[in-house]
Amino acid sequence: MDIISSVVDKQALDEDAIKSLYGVEYIDAGLNKIAEAKIDDLYFFKTFIGEHSITVDKGDSIFYLSEDERTAYIKSGAACITSHHIATIIRGYMSEDKSSTITRKTSLPYVNGCSTKQVFPPERPGDPTLQLLDIPPYSSEQSHHIHSTARVVYILSGTGRCVVGMPGHCITEKLTPGKSIILHKMCPHHFETDDEHLIVLPLHVFSSVGMIEHNHPMFNGTYLTD
Repeated sequence: MDIISSVVDKQALDEDAIKSLYGVEYIDAGLNKIAEAKIDDLYFFKTFIGEHSITVDKGDSIFYLSEDERTAYIKSGAACITSHHIATIIRGYMSEDKSSTITRKTSLPYVNGCSTKQVFPPERPGDPTLQLLDIPPYSSEQSHHIHSTARVVYILSGTGRCVVGMPGHCITEKLTPGKSIILHKMCPHHFETDDEHLIVLPLHVFSSVGMIEHNHPMFNGTYLTD
């Protein structure tokens, strides 16, 4: 093995190790894959990327897109659906069947110049929600951050980057239309753009309840010295 090949292999191993360490999976458009919740997750989900015929059990719900990517659906089991892009089953969530037209028009302000639209708002605080997020050109979508539950993200249009890890141990992945990202809980990350809008569909497996999650003894009993 020559020196260049050795360096490339070492870099690939390092990137795979970082993905595994922090909990991120990337799946390119056109590939078929199934990803699911980690063993220590509170909430079980299973995501089907690519072409799949899917059976949804009674008591579960599935979020998926139409073949032309113009409509999003929620359907409760028992049911069978065909998915062409990305579909996620959430166990124990029994939503009414719903559909929503996907437009690029956003209506709610978000951080760092970004904006969002609730494709499927949560029924109750903490319930699953599908959002449309518009990350404008030359933006960093947020400061580096984590979520307490998993995010399943589909790249609808535009290009950008996803940065995962911590200082000195980060990897950057190029984002293009049709790519899927599984961000497992507590995965440190942010998105970046150059000269065009990046439009993504993040499914919050269970949505955040905001500052309530900070109301616990470890957080309340910690005082910064800076």
